[in-house]
Amino acid sequence: MSALPELAPDNFHSKRDATPAMRRLVLCISPEARPVTTSVDNLRQIPLFSRLSDGDLQFLATKVDEINVPAGTALITEGMGNHAFFLLADGEVDVSVGGTHRRTLGPNDFFGEISMMVLHPATATVVTRTPVRAYAMSHLQFLEVRVHQTVMLQLRSAMGDRLSADRKLV
Repeated sequence: MSALPELAPDNFHSKRDATPAMRRLVLCISPEARPVTTSVDNLRQIPLFSRLSDGDLQFLATKVDEINVPAGTALITEGMGNHAFFLLADGEVDVSVGGTHRRTLGPNDFFGEISMMVLHPATATVVTRTPVRAYAMSHLQFLEVRVHQTVMLQLRSAMGDRLSADRKLV
């Protein structure tokens, strides 16, 4: 598992979102593949957001950054503060709790929302199994999305489904 070194805030896509964790993620990306503006069409293809209106998708597109992360990178560490919400576009990540592998997530799966919503330490460790392309939201971006009722209804519904599935795994 590779550690992510720091990136200067000046090199980040949006200085307002340049938390240390997000800066470290962006450093893994080659300069030509740094975060780009996410398109409404890209978001519409994701089942989590497929029912949103064009206006809702346009709002959401301004709140996410598209990132590329190499295999073997810890995106979230259990018990530590989490600084981002992730939605996978391509690639796979492994999720473990207490050192035990719980599942492998792939395209259209998301993680990081629990610690972003309740501001508690992360409940799992998430490590990229393969190179990953993902949509990421910093705390600030996530807070801006939280006040948007339609988007949050979709997210809360998907979270509820996943938490129910988690209870069956235990």
